[in-house]
Order: sequence, then C-alpha cells, then structure tokens
Amino acid sequence: MSRAELAEAVNAWVAQHTRRAGALDAHYIARLERGAVRCPGRDYRAGFRAVLGAADDAELGFSTSTPPTGRALRASEDHPELTQSGVILPMAEQDAPATSDYLDEMRRTISHLVALDGVHGGAEVAPIALRCFRRAQGILGEGRYVPAIERDLEAVTAELGELSGWLLFDAERHDEARAVNAEALELAHIAGDMSMQWFILTNQALASVHVGRDREALRISTRMSDRAELPGRVRALFDVRAARALAALGDETEALRVFDRARSAFTDGTTGRDPVWSWWFDERELAGHEGMVYASLGNHDKALPRLAAAVERSEGRDHFRWALYIHRANLLRASLLAGSWSEAERVAADVASMVGEIASARTEGILRRTVALPEQRPALPSTLSDALDHIAHRVS
Repeated sequence: MSRAELAEAVNAWVAQHTRRAGALDAHYIARLERGAVRCPGRDYRAGFRAVLGAADDAELGFSTSTPPTGRALRASEDHPELTQSGVILPMAEQDAPATSDYLDEMRRTISHLVALDGVHGGAEVAPIALRCFRRAQGILGEGRYVPAIERDLEAVTAELGELSGWLLFDAERHDEARAVNAEALELAHIAGDMSMQWFILTNQALASVHVGRDREALRISTRMSDRAELPGRVRALFDVRAARALAALGDETEALRVFDRARSAFTDGTTGRDPVWSWWFDERELAGHEGMVYASLGNHDKALPRLAAAVERSEGRDHFRWALYIHRANLLRASLLAGSWSEAERVAADVASMVGEIASARTEGILRRTVALPEQRPALPSTLSDALDHIAHRVS
C-alpha cells in the first residue's frame, strides 16, 4: 500500500465513522514516518489501526507524548477538533530562515482549512487560520526567510489572509475580518498578485452588504467590474456583488439589469484567464445570489425557486455542506415570508438536522432572525411552528 493509498483509506474510515472529512495526505504520512509531526488524533489513530489491522497504538509506533520536530506543528491542545483533523500549522524553525518547504506547508495548510470550512463552517476554523496568518506575517516582518522566496511568501501569506478574512466573516467577527482583508490586500498588492486582490475585494463587497454597508459594496464592485483586464468570471462575480448591493438599496431596475449582465458573463463559460480560485463560483452560487437579490427586493415568490435551486445543487456535495446549510436557511426565511408553509415545513426539518453540526455564525444569525418573525407565527400550522421552536432552541 502506497502512502497515498494509506491516507485515502484512513480518510475514508474517519469519514464513515465520525462524519468528518478526512484530511491526511501522502506528505503527512511521510512526515509521520520520520517523526516530523506528532502522532495523529484519536480518530485517525483508530483509522490507522483499522486499516492496518493493528491491535493497539504501540504496534504502530504511536506515542502521544512525543514532541513535534522539524518544520510542522500540529494544532495545539486548545483546539482538539483540529488536532484530530490532519491540519498542519506551518512553522519555520526558530534558528533557520523559512525556505520553499515552508511555502509548501502553507499551501497544504490552506487546502486543509478550506476543506474544513466546507464541511464544518468557519467559526471554529477561523482562529487557526488567523494564527497561521499572523505567524507568516511575523516571518515576513522579521525577514526570517531566504531572499529567493520573498515574493512567493508575500503571495501565499496574502492568500492565507484572504481565507482568514472569509472565515472571520462567517464567524460574524466583522471588525477583525475587515482588518485582515485590508492587510491581505496590501500584501497581495506588494506581491503583484492581482488575482488575489480581486478575490479579497469580492469577499469584502459581500461582507459589506451583510453588515449594511451597501454603498461601500456597490462602490467596490462597480469600480472593479469596469476594469478591462478582468476575466469574464471575475467580472461576473463583481456584478453579482453589485446586484446584491443595489437590491439592498431598493433599486430593483438596476439590480436586475446588473444581475442579468452577470449571468450573461457567467454563461460565456470559463477561459484560461480565469483565476484558479474561481472554481467555486458555479450555477449553485449564481442561483443562490439571484434568490437573495429577489428576497432583498421583497419579491419572495421569485426568490423561492432560485433559492430552492441553490439548495438542490448543494445536496449530495458532502465536501461543501456549509453551502447547503446557508442556502437552506435562506430558503426557509423566504418560504415563511412568501407564505409557503409546506415548503417551509420541509426545509425547517432539513435545517434543524444541521444545526450544531456546522459552526457558521452567519447562518445561525439568519436562522435566529427567521424564527423570530412575529407576523407569520399566528398563521402557521402547528407542526411548522413546533419545528421553528426547535430551531430557535438550538440556535439560542
């Protein structure tokens, strides 16, 4: 069995028995063999025993007291859920400058954190991402790196900052998210990474809409979407953000016009100019935002089919359960406001099963506002009212 096959088998065992996405890879297995990382967490040790037919941890050479060595550090004891997830926190050795190995570890860490966010939501992952970002900033600020990696280190640190800002946004830590986005944007600018600058600005535009800074979101989006150098998919994403801001401001005609322009650019398909990070901007995402445009305009009947399509396109994608959670929360709210009790009852049951499984403070905020809608309650069927009470209890 190769290292890659072993990692895949253990990940599958962990996913089956814990309902968490496994995050081991061949590189981690190699480092584990060399003693460069601490032994894996309890669930992963059980997975190794099951896959390799070992009677106990000692047979596999695991020792939970062995300190970490080398350039990687496992998540600390105050985050046991991430200690068991396979996340490796990159750490350059104190007496040696960071090299390309450190960059590789940072990239792997980003991949692990993105996977965890998709399955578990941003609230619990944000502190780890932020700690990694601050550590990388420290290395840059102190000059503890070989000169050859300077620009790449700036770019990867900016990417880690983008992810940290997004996770903080989902955790409803908006002041911190805004500050981190600004820092990451500056780093991306210094590194000459225009693509990452676009990414950070699209995130900030959406965050600005969420906290009621609609004019700010519109200013960011319209100034960027007018730039000739933007690839089509990125231009479409900025137009989606602009449409969300216009809808929040009550400008229905312009909001729908700009969204139609976004859809047109989106349907033109991808090209080689589109950045790698734009992979997640798909039909599901487009449908969800179109539904939210109509919801902001108060047209909940038109919002419903779009939000339902976003939910349908998210189902069965276990690696991105966070998206399913927030789309269901938005659909529940629109169903209640549209007076569609049967749809609301069905969605309420689905949402209730996800509360507590995914740590998304933003989604829980949507649910708290939804279950508190006073004007709908007197007309609700008792079964739906009970379902909403159940959700209210779980998100309180």
